[in-house]
Amino acid sequence: MTRPFFDDESGSVAAHLRRQSDEQRAKYTRARAQRTEKFVTSPRQVYELIRSGIRRGTMPHDEVLSEQHLIQSLGATRNAVRKALQMLADDGVVLRARRAGTSIAHDIVAVHDREVGPRAWAGMPDEGRLAVDTLQCRRITAPAVIQNFIGSEVDSVILLEQVGRMGGKPLYLRVGYCMTDFGIDEFLERIESNHSEYPPIAEAHRRIFGTEYGGSSSVVEAISCQERPAELLEMPVGAPVLLRELITHNFKGQPSELSFTHFRADRVAIIGSNVTPTAES
Repeated sequence: MTRPFFDDESGSVAAHLRRQSDEQRAKYTRARAQRTEKFVTSPRQVYELIRSGIRRGTMPHDEVLSEQHLIQSLGATRNAVRKALQMLADDGVVLRARRAGTSIAHDIVAVHDREVGPRAWAGMPDEGRLAVDTLQCRRITAPAVIQNFIGSEVDSVILLEQVGRMGGKPLYLRVGYCMTDFGIDEFLERIESNHSEYPPIAEAHRRIFGTEYGGSSSVVEAISCQERPAELLEMPVGAPVLLRELITHNFKGQPSELSFTHFRADRVAIIGSNVTPTAES
């Protein structure tokens, strides 16, 4: 009697077919993984690429954003580009009109995570675009919570409140608690000298506090804008803002300032770096 091709030792016909199916499936998966997709089809991914281009300044602000150009430059489908542009329009970053096309409503300003505001000094992309108004500058008794923050005992600090504007539009509201013995008039004079030139943080620290800059540390959170910041930033109450806590130290490691800044989340990107910025950076 002839022994069947499949016996109990080699498995059943069904098992053999399953193995063939698994091998074909694995072969198909490998081939698909090696195949390069021609287009980006995710509107979210296209949205991220366009928004990054606006922030980096590679998207032209004085020209209409051409759908065809975006399709070609991003390697994206037309549907993905259109949906991404609508997402940006919902954010208020671009303006879309039926016959006029799509244009950038405003840029996205990059702020270094350890600097007060945008890099506005000579030779930088935002040179000459920043204006800062001082709303109040007065000496107050240092609350216990401030002393706990800075890890140092001080009798009083100078409370400094400022609004920064780019192109005439409010960008941030900043409140600083400054550890200095300078009188108000002298301190204000030192502050205002920076508002005409906007030097790098190391030079600004030297001018304002009279000591060498040692470094900064920061924490950023997304919060809902409250009534007073909303009014000064010209935003609806409850709109999202980026709240940054920044502690600045001198070269001895002693705190110079604790500040809290509300940045408009629709106009600012916080840029991180492992390099401590200096006057030469």
